[in-house]
Amino acid sequence: MEYNDTLLIPGQHIRPPVTEETAVALLERLYGMRATSVRELNAYDDRNYHVVCDGPPANPHAINLEKTGYVLKVINSLDSRKTDVIEAQTELMIFLNQRDVCCPLPVKNVNGAYFSLETLKSENTMEKYAVRLLVYRSGELLYHVKITDELLRKIGSFTARIDEILTGFNHPAYDDHKSLWMLTSVPRVQQFTYAIKSSLDKQLVHDVIVSFQREVLPIMDQLEQTVIHGDLNEHNIIVSPDGKDIVAVIDFGDSHRTCRVFELAIVLCYMILQTADVGMGRHVVEGYERIKKLTDVEKKTLKISVCARICQSLVMGAYSYLHDPENQYLLSTQKTGWMLLKRLWPMSQGDVMQAWGLTNSLNE
Repeated sequence: MEYNDTLLIPGQHIRPPVTEETAVALLERLYGMRATSVRELNAYDDRNYHVVCDGPPANPHAINLEKTGYVLKVINSLDSRKTDVIEAQTELMIFLNQRDVCCPLPVKNVNGAYFSLETLKSENTMEKYAVRLLVYRSGELLYHVKITDELLRKIGSFTARIDEILTGFNHPAYDDHKSLWMLTSVPRVQQFTYAIKSSLDKQLVHDVIVSFQREVLPIMDQLEQTVIHGDLNEHNIIVSPDGKDIVAVIDFGDSHRTCRVFELAIVLCYMILQTADVGMGRHVVEGYERIKKLTDVEKKTLKISVCARICQSLVMGAYSYLHDPENQYLLSTQKTGWMLLKRLWPMSQGDVMQAWGLTNSLNE
């Protein structure tokens, strides 16, 4: 498969043409389940539906129905081509569930497979989309609860713990898997900056990308590698109703093999966006270091990597919204993203390290 075949190119439409009615029909045909309620969930390029079912399923591989329901996931046409990666994600979720990490659990369809490729009509052409079913994990999205210092510390520790477990996971599909949402793909974001209206904002994104290329990408071989979740944001972390504990993590669609510290950079990005405060990153780092101490090289990559992820989210959010203006979820980063990027980027390395509580062990 050619490199370009696996990465989004400007103007390409990949979101599945699915409605709630289509989802119900797919659920019944592929999984032998009858939905009593259907609710579409937020998603960038996929279509996700929370379905609750009743009656005995006509599926020998799913005899007992889950009371909390399921997520029927129809994967975008681009990622649907990478069936080996979908298989890797399935194995990864099963692996984590077996090790007491609560995350979606894949369910077999009536044919005993964890996913199938279904042909759907999209803009006068027929496209294949991967369809899978996962056990729904209930709780509150982090997005909906009050963020406290202690919760951020727990998120930091949780992040480090997941990646500690994932050091024991391998799948060959991750060896050469590429996607636009990996931090290593940040240079390709430049192609999509036409969606940014302000020339000053475009220049800022360019500056961050150039720095990431010069200062982080060349030293990747000095950074520990592992499989990571790849998108630990406020919509993928599930907390208890009182907002005090993490109860699950969802959406492994961006999981991949890369530098372990990139997982921390990604979660840091989203937590400072969620709190609209660069300084709140200190609590995430503190929690993370309770489980895994950062090396000096890892610390030096954090500021640029966090800024690179903010840019990635801002640019791709603006680009996707341009082509899908009905999807308000695509604008979730825009609200505070530019403000925080303009605050964090001019800060010196020393000031950022101090803000995140990392100065004591870093020899500058």
